[in-house]
Amino acid sequence: MRPLEDFMNSLTDMDWGWWPVLFLRPPKDKDIDNIVLLKMTSFFGPVTGLLVFLVRLKRMASVTAAGIALHVLLGCVLFFLMYKVTFAVFWNRRARRLRSNQTQYEPLA
Repeated sequence: MRPLEDFMNSLTDMDWGWWPVLFLRPPKDKDIDNIVLLKMTSFFGPVTGLLVFLVRLKRMASVTAAGIALHVLLGCVLFFLMYKVTFAVFWNRRARRLRSNQTQYEPLA
């Protein structure tokens, strides 16, 4: 599991993967919580939904505003869930490990 975690975290450590929301990336010892993930989803979710819409466009009988809105909504839900069970899991595992290492070596007062 650790090699997969290292690989996934190497991807999330790259600045280009966070563009244009690089300012949302927490320090490596902080979790990606639902608040951060919702902020990321507000940008990447609609983009995901529109990409799915464009891929399905040729097979659609008609294009409606409701259909586009549904794709955008589903893109948001899918982005949130997929990121939550993949990248955020591995990021948070590393964050917990880093926090435990910090407290392990802090001098006692």
